[in-house]
Amino acid sequence: MRRRGPETGPTAPGWTKLLVRFVAVFLIVMGLLAGIWSFVAPGYTAAVAGLARPLFRGVERPNVSVLEARGAEVWIYRIVGPGEVAPFTWFDRYTFFAVIPLLALFAATPGLEWRQRVSRLALGAAALFLVHVGYLVASIQLSYVALGLAGGTSWLVRTVDGWQIGVRTVWEAAPVAIWIVLTFGQWKRVLQHERRERRQGRQPTDAVEASS
Repeated sequence: MRRRGPETGPTAPGWTKLLVRFVAVFLIVMGLLAGIWSFVAPGYTAAVAGLARPLFRGVERPNVSVLEARGAEVWIYRIVGPGEVAPFTWFDRYTFFAVIPLLALFAATPGLEWRQRVSRLALGAAALFLVHVGYLVASIQLSYVALGLAGGTSWLVRTVDGWQIGVRTVWEAAPVAIWIVLTFGQWKRVLQHERRERRQGRQPTDAVEASS
């Protein structure tokens, strides 16, 4: 009579425990951080707008965009005459919310020592911050081109819709992409450890089956 060995597929107990722990920690940390976002958002928004202002001055000839960090929102005004500005668009408090799930993903990543976790979390948050600044500048400039408010090559004018979709896709995918890049090696080590544990746990059963 052959005895059934331990599960070795993707639903093996070790893999299931690892996945459940990851999801549980992610949801708990995500919920806690989301609760404080309303307090953090104004400062983060002001920092994004502060770095974006010199970038606008660098890419615009002449510089026609005026940014105002209004609480957790960023308002964009366009200069329409000497000393005159008109509202153009605004970004709400959730435009930069992706920093919260990014932090939760790093917190839930298994097997990291606290120093590794903090350093990668800081690096990931800094990278996402730069993505948010770039998104703010790029999306406004592309909007100007799409509305005929800014000049551009004929090729850019024809493809502006595609560029807008691309910029938005990068903005939305950035937190997950950054997390994957910075934790790929760690996940590889964790999964290799799980495979070794499964092989070691399977050896005694395999020996019994061979002698049956």
